Amino acid sequence: MQIKMKVNGRELGAGSLDLLVLDQVKRKMQEKVAGLVCSEHLQPAILQVSGESLSALKVQIQACCDPMRHRVAKALA
Repeated sequence: MQIKMKVNGRELGAGSLDLLVLDQVKRKMQEKVAGLVCSEHLQPAILQVSGESLSALKVQIQACCDPMRHRVAKALA
């Protein structure tokens, strides 16, 4: 599973407080979707997390098919 994080249009560098908070968010997301692979296409999803601030993060799920996208969304809910 790949998770990319951007806040206010830029990827965060190591050592920032925002990065520490995002790291915890990333870990929780990884726990929820760990091991999810499409049974038909054998592909994991990619999560892209972005937003103008930490309080306004949006998650985009890139998956090989709609059923996989729905599985990941359900796991994250």
